[in-house]
Amino acid sequence: MMAKTNVVTWDSQGPDDIIYAYEHDDLRTLTSVTVPEHAVAIFARDGQLTGVLEPGRHMITSSNIPWLTKLYNLALGFKETPFKVQIIFVSLKIFNGRWGIRGMIKAAQGYEVPITLMANGDYQFRVSDVPVFFTQVLGGLKSYTTGDVNAFMKAFINEQVTQQLSQQYYMEMLNNLEVASTSTKVLIEQYFTQRGIELLSLKIAEARTTDEDQKKVFEYLQFSSANGEAFKRYEVMDRMADAIGNSQGGAAMGTGMLLFPQMYQQLQQQPIQGIQAQQYQQQQPKVLCPYCGGPNDYPYKFCGNCGKPSPQMQAQQAPAPQPAAPQPATPGAGAAPGMRFNNCPYCGQDISGLPKTPKFCPYCAEQLF
Repeated sequence: MMAKTNVVTWDSQGPDDIIYAYEHDDLRTLTSVTVPEHAVAIFARDGQLTGVLEPGRHMITSSNIPWLTKLYNLALGFKETPFKVQIIFVSLKIFNGRWGIRGMIKAAQGYEVPITLMANGDYQFRVSDVPVFFTQVLGGLKSYTTGDVNAFMKAFINEQVTQQLSQQYYMEMLNNLEVASTSTKVLIEQYFTQRGIELLSLKIAEARTTDEDQKKVFEYLQFSSANGEAFKRYEVMDRMADAIGNSQGGAAMGTGMLLFPQMYQQLQQQPIQGIQAQQYQQQQPKVLCPYCGGPNDYPYKFCGNCGKPSPQMQAQQAPAPQPAAPQPATPGAGAAPGMRFNNCPYCGQDISGLPKTPKFCPYCAEQLF
């Protein structure tokens, strides 16, 4: 179909329009092509780029546009319509876009298990190399429309951002989105340049993961921190204490107090070194007597406050301990309060490590003062 006018222009350009393809491909001689500011006009025939017109008003003749001579020569014998050519206007303005992805990302250094990443943001771009843009982008589209270009840009940037963020760590990115945005832009802008597009800016506005993965990361950070092992022990012991406190009846109390040191001993199997070891020794929890509530260092056989056997002793059904023969300087019950012993005068056990001499020996239950 022949063009109905000798004037070709892009007079309906919207703020978000990247390209516009003139609807007719039959050009008459002396056709006027007006290219708006911040745009260029691409001449293409059979999918091949023939030439580019800069902004301004141009009269289509072979004298002032030398590369049109080839098109004229291809259409010898035709007067009214000497050649067929497609005109595509390309805007060179700066455009804003939005991106959003859902992919996988490494959680943190030392925790390489991938977690779900949901991120979004915005970016700015513009066409910087028209011939490359035509061959690498427009050449692969089904039709020359802004919608097609926008769909390409959205899919392309989502793909590039997903690939680059998957190589980063979630916690590092979350702690500094600005640095993550800059590094991601630097890594992917080369792929835009290869398609004739300049990536001017890229911003990560939001990055998050699922509630389940967030919990996993949070627990990892707690347990891998400087006080992570101490936190782990405290949390377990605290839950056990709550469970024991909520138990009803003497049997539950006895069972709870029996399991309490056993579980604590299992936690002790994890190595503690350096500063953590010092903190752990200073904060080592006590085991409470189920009868009087007095604190005792684990393990103990008899309460240092009331002298009654521990739940472990009861569970083992150990026979009542027999007092050992007193030492020559028999302190016994008549010893003065505040007197300090290095060894129990009855059973001989070393009690020098205790802060003070207890009222009853924690090993044989004999009264010391």
